[in-house]
Amino acid sequence: MKAIIMERLNCSEKRAAVIEHDLKEITPALQPLLDRWLRDGHCEDATQYHGYSLNRLVSEMGMRFTGALLTLDWIIKEPEEALKALSEPIR
Repeated sequence: MKAIIMERLNCSEKRAAVIEHDLKEITPALQPLLDRWLRDGHCEDATQYHGYSLNRLVSEMGMRFTGALLTLDWIIKEPEEALKALSEPIR
């Protein structure tokens, strides 16, 4: 998984290891999205979690697949905290 992350995100081995670790902890509901991305690079999904979807996070917030997936994971696990953070402007 780390090699794919490095290649697709053009990041260092160290950064890829952190992302890989976080992705290994995602909620089971999101695992099929990760599996599909690892298999063929497909990174679209309109399933909403508290009003946010992978597609929305990528298109409206400019996130890459891995960031959007980890954000959805956060929304699922800690909705109050995550939704508050997403509603505040980035400084």
